[in-house]
Amino acid sequence: MSRPVITVLAIVAVFGVLLPWFKRYDFLDPVLLAAYFCLPLVLVAPMAADALAGSAETGFGTVRSVLLVALYGWGLGIVVIGAGLATVNAVAWHGHLLTPGYPYLGAGALSSAMSALAAVIVTGALAHRFSAKVAKTALRLAFLAALVAIVLLVRTASPETTTAFWRHTTSTELTRLGYWIGALLAVADGAGLWALSRMRRVG
Repeated sequence: MSRPVITVLAIVAVFGVLLPWFKRYDFLDPVLLAAYFCLPLVLVAPMAADALAGSAETGFGTVRSVLLVALYGWGLGIVVIGAGLATVNAVAWHGHLLTPGYPYLGAGALSSAMSALAAVIVTGALAHRFSAKVAKTALRLAFLAALVAIVLLVRTASPETTTAFWRHTTSTELTRLGYWIGALLAVADGAGLWALSRMRRVG
């Protein structure tokens, strides 16, 4: 069995089966699932850096490569979420399907797809202009900075602010936010694809 296949199976097993099995009903929390919808951002960045660096290619070929990488990463993320929902329902079946709501899932899928595409475009631009190594380094630093910012935000927030956030963050609000993010990123992605298709690769 090839290494990429093993990696995919490991991701699905850990995030799509084991973690939902331990979390049970908590896996259906909209905030936790929102983090799951961000999983493709982590998956597509390394692939995009390797796929979009190298010799010159036509604009159509560049756009095709971007879309394929984004689709692969987003699809894997959706498979993980689907496996997680299936796991929760399998271990806690009550005669009907347990979900956070189909509108929420739709908004999450849309924003996840557009975010993955944006990540591929940014990575592709860096790989076009510099190299795959530079693109990967820049994205690792960006993810590290985001992680540090989240940790600092959680640690410095007052208990009252944290309680208010969890109390008022509902699936309805996240659904609305997901659709807005998806729509705005769709516009930005269209412009990014056009600009990326006109860039000349290094190498």
